[in-house]
Amino acid sequence: MSQNKIKVLHVIKTLSLGGAETNLYNLVQATDTDHFEVHVAYSFGGEIESRFKAGGIKLFKYADGQHKIKSLASVVIILRLAWYILRNNIQIVHTHIFNAHVWGSLSAKLTGRKIVEHVHDFRYMDAKTFSDRRGMGTQFRFARYFKNLSDIVIVLTQETRDFIVKNRYHPAHRIKEIKNGIPLNTFGSSRTYDTKSLRKKFNIPKESFVMLTSARMSAEKNLDIFFQIAPEISKRIPHALFVISGSGPLLEESLEQCMEMGLEKNLRFSGFYPNVDELLAVSDLFILPSFLELHSISILEAMSMKVPVLVSKDVGCHNEFIETWRNGVLLDPHNADEWTEAILRLHNDKDLRLKIGQNGFETCSDQFNIKKISKKIGDVYAELAHS
Repeated sequence: MSQNKIKVLHVIKTLSLGGAETNLYNLVQATDTDHFEVHVAYSFGGEIESRFKAGGIKLFKYADGQHKIKSLASVVIILRLAWYILRNNIQIVHTHIFNAHVWGSLSAKLTGRKIVEHVHDFRYMDAKTFSDRRGMGTQFRFARYFKNLSDIVIVLTQETRDFIVKNRYHPAHRIKEIKNGIPLNTFGSSRTYDTKSLRKKFNIPKESFVMLTSARMSAEKNLDIFFQIAPEISKRIPHALFVISGSGPLLEESLEQCMEMGLEKNLRFSGFYPNVDELLAVSDLFILPSFLELHSISILEAMSMKVPVLVSKDVGCHNEFIETWRNGVLLDPHNADEWTEAILRLHNDKDLRLKIGQNGFETCSDQFNIKKISKKIGDVYAELAHS
């Protein structure tokens, strides 16, 4: 059977704990090993590297440390990847994150292999929109040099698909819109939690109304909106507690501002915590007010645990699967009053919270089960391998 397996090499920049890396881990774990042999190539490790190793995934470290695409190191990386592709008879190269796409796609072309380009970043977004949403990065400046290179492009949002077609980066027939997925055996109703012990572990009083945000502490996540929301909410709900879990460039600044405003009782910046399911288990709401997203894994994790989600409207693909007051709440990321009013309404209506949480869980189970997502991507591999 192994001789008939389709051999796939995933190329990613790091194995740190980010959205693309988590999505790749989930995808690899759900891949049908009877039909596919999976390899993962990366440049340096991180929090999630040990998970890949524990899962027995075939790993190839093509570089040490971070390298820019406009450097001599790129030549060495491309040649190393090409050598690995030939040595292991890889048939399909599946790229993630723009730097890895540059290296992986060129090595695939060099060896005559098929390319699947998975767009987890903002390479296909106009510069003004990217800047207006407080994005940082230069992927969009280089994407035009790789027009029509990929055999299949997997996108997460309709907006990305429309941009690619409008600007003729790739023909429409090569584009597949396939959302992220999560393993429902890890998150969701299949697990039980001792919430009393967890609240004690996190030093959360039993009467607290907990609102969780799990995100990188950076400008595009719009986390400064909490400094507008928290003062009013703490007056109306004295036992309210906002928990912001994540690390990043704005963490220290946010901690200082929190102390200056005297919000330590109601607004907590906890830093990065790997077991987000434990935080979700003690949360009443999940809040993500980002200016810039594609398809957040964090939202799916919250929905899978029946925690009502409040997220930015007209951002990423939120509008494609969230219906306000049914399976979540869509809000204007520029309007703090909207978020305040929605939080107050949900705090005062437990039945509404339960309904939204249940509907969100059903949406997640129906649309974002990683087994279903993996099957769709497996169909893409099979189509390419036999074309």
